[in-house]
Amino acid sequence: MENLYPDLKQNKTRFEKDFADCSDFLLREIKISGRDALMLAMDGLVNSNNVAELVMRPVLESDLPHETPNTLFEALKTAKIAATEMNEAQTFEDVQYFLMSGFVAVLVDGCPRALCLGTQGWNKRMTSESSNEAMSKGAKESFVESINDNKALVRRRLKTPHLKFRQLKLGQETQTPVVIAYMDDKADKSIVDGVEMRLKSSNLETVLDYGCLHPFIDSDVRTFFSSVGVTERPDTLCSKLLEGRVAVMVEGSPFTMYVPYLFSDNFQSFDDYDNPPFYAGFIRLLKYMSFFASIFLPGLFVAVGTYHLELLPTQMIYHIAAAEVMTPFSLTTESIITFLLYEVMREAGLRLPKTIGHAVSIIGAIVIGEATVSAGLIGAPTLIIVAITAISSYVVYPLYESTAVLRLISIVVGGVTGIYGIVLLACLLGVSACSIGPFGVPYSAPITPFSKDSAPDIFIRESWKKLRLRRVKIQDLRGASVDADKKL
Repeated sequence: MENLYPDLKQNKTRFEKDFADCSDFLLREIKISGRDALMLAMDGLVNSNNVAELVMRPVLESDLPHETPNTLFEALKTAKIAATEMNEAQTFEDVQYFLMSGFVAVLVDGCPRALCLGTQGWNKRMTSESSNEAMSKGAKESFVESINDNKALVRRRLKTPHLKFRQLKLGQETQTPVVIAYMDDKADKSIVDGVEMRLKSSNLETVLDYGCLHPFIDSDVRTFFSSVGVTERPDTLCSKLLEGRVAVMVEGSPFTMYVPYLFSDNFQSFDDYDNPPFYAGFIRLLKYMSFFASIFLPGLFVAVGTYHLELLPTQMIYHIAAAEVMTPFSLTTESIITFLLYEVMREAGLRLPKTIGHAVSIIGAIVIGEATVSAGLIGAPTLIIVAITAISSYVVYPLYESTAVLRLISIVVGGVTGIYGIVLLACLLGVSACSIGPFGVPYSAPITPFSKDSAPDIFIRESWKKLRLRRVKIQDLRGASVDADKKL
């Protein structure tokens, strides 16, 4: 980093060179109490009215002590300037960072320092209802792209000084603000330090979204299960922080990551705790069944239809056999083609504009549904299995990417090895899930190793009368190596 020059003309020349061909760069020469000074800003990132009324007017109209440049600079810091933030910068790189963050920089001739005043004024999206985590009950707020607004949404719900925000700057070119949020009386310090170490070691050139940092926080990217949770709901994040988890917010992203993330978290939602326990428990069990059905149902269908027809009722055998006689493909090939066509239609519906996306859905339903069966390209039983599986995979949406790939693997395994291969695949997935230990906490906890104080709220939803008596932290789960002296 290069320090600012005492000479104002040298500083001006350097900034004009660095920001050459930048039409949004604003530079104005002014006089403060008779001394030459510079005002720097970026058009579109500052509020022009605030700059004029709250910064320029007090600076130009005040009679400040100006015996030496340093005296004038110190007087500026105590002047009646109504800026939201005030920072001092001594290097060109620091001044450039503040300019890109919506600050106004003031430099005085003879002083190798810059006073950076917060006057941010860019356009930003207002808080709205979450589009990915919609709930029938509960709050309708979600995170936005502004990291300061996101911190305020969390702070408003957790009114305690124990809520901490560590801020980093990541990305050599973007210098993106990244915040580590945690409760210092609940989160284990080793987890907080581990997250910070992984973020600092990312060494990326650009950080434009949370997805850039996700692989560096994830414990093992080679598995089908992610150990990093993602949410855009402040209430969900607050509940995770109260359990001792650590969150990562990225400027420009409405999604917030948190760790450690466990397998059981995929089946829980904040909406569960707004519904009666008996209904919330029923929905949770339904989610578990839907998850396993979305992976293994197509494979079991192919395996039974190819190798184990004796397991089916006689009438069902006749229907499957009659449908397969009319199609030119084997049951395995037929299932793979159908699922690939479904994924193509789904991807097209997501990427196209909403007005056209509905048309794609209608065409897909007609072409894949009615026309292919009528033409004898795909059997009706296969189409029914695909429809059931597709709907089931959306019930546990956080695991959709994993189930989409595992579903195809299940079909291939079932078509090659039969039901024995499906059983082996299920065992391998179980071993894979149990082998993941994000930040020393087993991914499969509290199911295995079993934790008696947490497990009852995994498959069913307990009442608040029982939940209020429990203060379980994530590092206290049985099998966690974060704190070996505490095992529930």
